[in-house]
Amino acid sequence: MAKKVLSIEIGQQVTKAVVIDYLKKNPHVYNAFSFDTPSDVMEDGYVRDIDRMAAVLKEQIKDNNVKEKDVVFSIASSKIASREVVVPFVAEKQLGSLIDATAQDYFPVNMDEYTLAYNVLETVKEKDKKGLKLLLLAAPDTLVQNYYSLADAMGVRVESIDYYGNGSMQVLQKHIGSGFSVCVQIGSLNTMVSVLRENQQIMQRTIPYGTNAIIETMLEHPALECRDETDAMEMLCRENVVYSTLDYEDENIQTTRLTEDQWKRSSQSREARKAVTDAVGGILLSVIRVVDYFNSRYPDSQLNYIYITGMGVKIRGIDILFEKEMDLPVRKLEKLTNITFSRGFARSLQDQTEYIAAIEPVGFCLKSMKDKQGRAASMRTVTIAFAACIVGAVALVGIGWFRLNAANNTHDDLQSDISRMQYIKSVYDENETVKGEYEEATILDTAVENNHNRKFVELVDQLEKKLPKEMKVTALKSTSTDVSITITTKTKISVAKMLMNFEGIDTLTNLEVASITGDVQNNKVVSYDFTVTGDYTIALPDDGEQDDTANTTNTTQQ
Repeated sequence: MAKKVLSIEIGQQVTKAVVIDYLKKNPHVYNAFSFDTPSDVMEDGYVRDIDRMAAVLKEQIKDNNVKEKDVVFSIASSKIASREVVVPFVAEKQLGSLIDATAQDYFPVNMDEYTLAYNVLETVKEKDKKGLKLLLLAAPDTLVQNYYSLADAMGVRVESIDYYGNGSMQVLQKHIGSGFSVCVQIGSLNTMVSVLRENQQIMQRTIPYGTNAIIETMLEHPALECRDETDAMEMLCRENVVYSTLDYEDENIQTTRLTEDQWKRSSQSREARKAVTDAVGGILLSVIRVVDYFNSRYPDSQLNYIYITGMGVKIRGIDILFEKEMDLPVRKLEKLTNITFSRGFARSLQDQTEYIAAIEPVGFCLKSMKDKQGRAASMRTVTIAFAACIVGAVALVGIGWFRLNAANNTHDDLQSDISRMQYIKSVYDENETVKGEYEEATILDTAVENNHNRKFVELVDQLEKKLPKEMKVTALKSTSTDVSITITTKTKISVAKMLMNFEGIDTLTNLEVASITGDVQNNKVVSYDFTVTGDYTIALPDDGEQDDTANTTNTTQQ
């Protein structure tokens, strides 16, 4: 029989708890309940008043007849950093050591103050070498300790600590169709955007906006007449407050004549709806950016659907807004087929997805707990070895070579351990080399990939053809709007000839020569220096985007 745990997620407004099978692919939900989180208790994932929250949780657990003492906490906090990284392919038992050795390369913080966890996303192959793509997570030790302290105050044991949405994402993977799809899980504080290929997660990003931002916007507009957060959320679910596009288009158009008072109230209502739509649009635009990034990374992959889950799925009209703005079909999952619920627990989809947790948590764990577990394992090993030595000593007493043989075996084991761990140094060095090459390539690509650079060679070619032979260019500078050319010549008349020739260059207009300075040697002008300035005009690319990157180049033409 599978072990049952109590999974708890403490949100800013709502706390949810569920009794569920632990570490089971098709778990059973035995009990679930939720309640309003006490005010001023939570702050960005931290339980600021542990005693008060523990007392409320104990009361709710008692009222809902929950007996389980093993708890899995799910944390939603902007303090948890995440990175998608690719590491060399190693055995599962070696992966933890590799991550510990290289974590500082991915997080610009003092890793002595953070706890690591990871999820294996997929196996990748680059240049005939296999690798592992990981979702690497780092949580402050103080945040993890905060929940262990809460468990102590509740009188329960921490089985594991997970991050928001991980459990429900593992369940939802089984409901995604073939091909590539985007799953948008909108919570109260954060929105998790995941790109899935059937039952495999390819990419994941966390957006620091959720339903709280939308509710706050509603409360700021008196025209909506929302008394509190609960009232605002109920209105979002009950009425179509969100426009169907970010341009505020709506199928409901008022055609009857309005009185001045009706028109005023209608105008205020429209302004409020626009603000709410903009708040939802903040989440939507962030999702679009994630999708654009995915398309750039996987240009040959076609997205099929967008799935919306979490608290945000309750918002009426959000699916229509997403579908029209992203030009992709949007689906709301109606029920979870691989989760069974106890009789009498019948809820809609959004409630089910909110309660699913503790399927396979990432397992944030205090460093002191890890050390304690390591020492316990070592003590068990020592105890077994000692018992074996006693039995061996009694059986083989008088045989002098026994100790020498045991010492040799121990020495061989240690040497074997040393040899087995040598791979970490080579893996780390290889990772550093590849990372350096990638950063150099990225810098170079960023420096040269813009519209002005693509036209710059063409400009230099025209200058070479149009400049009089006696002239020499000492500097050429260009930005997105203008150009400056510093030239040395032997005669003033050549300046006029140069200006006439430059009229044939289509990218240069409004050319001017501010002044001409002569270089006098032995009472004789040997050369003239001057600067030509003008507008640098380049046709925009087809997609309408304009590169504002400035370019500065020094060149010499003989």
